[in-house]
Amino acid sequence: MVDIPGYTINTKIAEGACAEIYVGVDRSTGAMVCIKRLHQRHIANGKEYRRLRREGKLGLRLGQHENIVQVLKIGNDGTLPYLVLEYVKGRSLREILVEKKQFADVDVLRVGMALAQGLRFLHKYGVCHKDVKPDNIMVTEGGVAKLLDFGFAEDFRAFRLFRPSLEGSLPYMAPEMFVSKRGTPKTDMYALGCTLYECAAGFQPFGGMSDAEIAAKQTNPRLAPPPLRQANRAISVFTENTILTALQKDPAKRFQSADEVLLDVARNPILRAAPGMRLFRNEPSAEKPRP
Repeated sequence: MVDIPGYTINTKIAEGACAEIYVGVDRSTGAMVCIKRLHQRHIANGKEYRRLRREGKLGLRLGQHENIVQVLKIGNDGTLPYLVLEYVKGRSLREILVEKKQFADVDVLRVGMALAQGLRFLHKYGVCHKDVKPDNIMVTEGGVAKLLDFGFAEDFRAFRLFRPSLEGSLPYMAPEMFVSKRGTPKTDMYALGCTLYECAAGFQPFGGMSDAEIAAKQTNPRLAPPPLRQANRAISVFTENTILTALQKDPAKRFQSADEVLLDVARNPILRAAPGMRLFRNEPSAEKPRP
């Protein structure tokens, strides 16, 4: 039985390689929260211990934003560190993709705008997410997309004494990261492009059967993704151009910032014809809570 001081734990809702996620109640306020706790098997793993603490400190530094899952507290139960997170009732973008296969043009754009706004907020504070992907995006019952999981996030302005290790998810990793191993706003733009491509096409732009195959595709400067509008003819040329700009292998040809993405999307006639930020506005959401 997990015992977190000050919280009543209701149920475990997820388990990753390094941490377990629980839904609970803050006994002092009565508010529902999510608790991310280092897995017991990592009790002696200093790297994972420090990673969770770093994630919490970055989250607390950021504060509150509509498109970011908020970190409320860092704690230690006497043995293992944990983070108290904003409770989000909804589904992950990955779960929705599995169900829908492909998104409508306007919802691809709305995902892009929500994530670009969240990333603009992160980058303002010098934080690069480094792991933007459908698994790390929650969609609330009200249709708000929120970026979560800052386990790989880093301060891209900070000087490092030691060479960083390659961290992130290969199908969403910008080519330059394979050399520098550093995240920047431009690498987040590339991951955003990969995510939007997958929302539109129903598959990853540079997927593969092995890590070696995926890495070879990501780092090949001459390899473009399969034509998007062949996979989904409902996607407009305007939306395709936005996604392909984010997916440029050369960082200099890519969107340089989240502001550029927002400006580009705002010009899209599809979004002007159906304004608003809420995803799947006319559809019921599942009630499964996630962090």
